[in-house]
Amino acid sequence: MNFYPINLDVAGQACVVVGGGKVALRKIRGLLEAGATVTVIAPEICAEVDELYQRGEIFWTRENFSAELLGDELILIAATDNPEINRHAAQVARARKILVNSVDTSGGNFNVPARIRRGEFLLTLSTGANSPAFAKFVRQMLEAEFGENFGAALEIISRARREVKRRLPNQSAREKFWREILTPELWQLLKSGDVNALEKFFDEAINSLLNDNI
Repeated sequence: MNFYPINLDVAGQACVVVGGGKVALRKIRGLLEAGATVTVIAPEICAEVDELYQRGEIFWTRENFSAELLGDELILIAATDNPEINRHAAQVARARKILVNSVDTSGGNFNVPARIRRGEFLLTLSTGANSPAFAKFVRQMLEAEFGENFGAALEIISRARREVKRRLPNQSAREKFWREILTPELWQLLKSGDVNALEKFFDEAINSLLNDNI
């Protein structure tokens, strides 16, 4: 299956997770990490989900799933260990134009890819639902390539982008700058995780290349 790739802004959006076990927990954490408002629908929840509820990080509807429990949520994730419940929840949600992810692929219309997150830097990996285990394996192999400082590196690059845009109003000149700066040398510097060296690299590059345009 050829999925259409998308990064979705769910900050402040109402989302529902049907199920309260370990699989549901992973889905809940992912939604919370992206700033969603999460309601769990399940008669019982595991200790970790209950901890989130006790801390006020999620809402909990202590019932079996039914259509009457849905409102105008953006996303529903069917994450129970019962395929029939997952299928039913997915059907109801899709009929209401709610985006659906189902952990056993029963009726969902999007999947949640394996991902590497470093601050606002986000790399996703998908096998089109053919092998989630393989996607996870590739993610694990790539994690070492993208160290914890990649988030800080993105902030430095973002600041550099704003400065370049300010000092080079010409689009073609900006494109030339980035073609010359995005090199294997920069990649090795990013992998090193040396944020100070990265800042120095961009400062020197901006001063050097932009001075050529004065």
